[in-house]
Amino acid sequence: MLRTLSFAFVVLASTGGAALADQYHVYKLGNGECEIDTRDHAAMKSQRSTDTCLGHFSNRTDAEKQRKAVVGGGQCRCPSGNNC
Repeated sequence: MLRTLSFAFVVLASTGGAALADQYHVYKLGNGECEIDTRDHAAMKSQRSTDTCLGHFSNRTDAEKQRKAVVGGGQCRCPSGNNC
């Protein structure tokens, strides 16, 4: 019984980590703004007419740092009402 539970935990841990590894994306929208979103490339292309991804991150803080860097580098601008 313990061996079966240990195996199940290892399987869950290894597959769950892969699913969460790419949770946040920094996208450049058609209007030149940078947006952080959890949608995948296909969903962004369908719903927001862009799949220009500037980075993939496992946490929002790293995605915000990337957005700040690309805004500072002139690749895109902050969304209206946001302070990047």
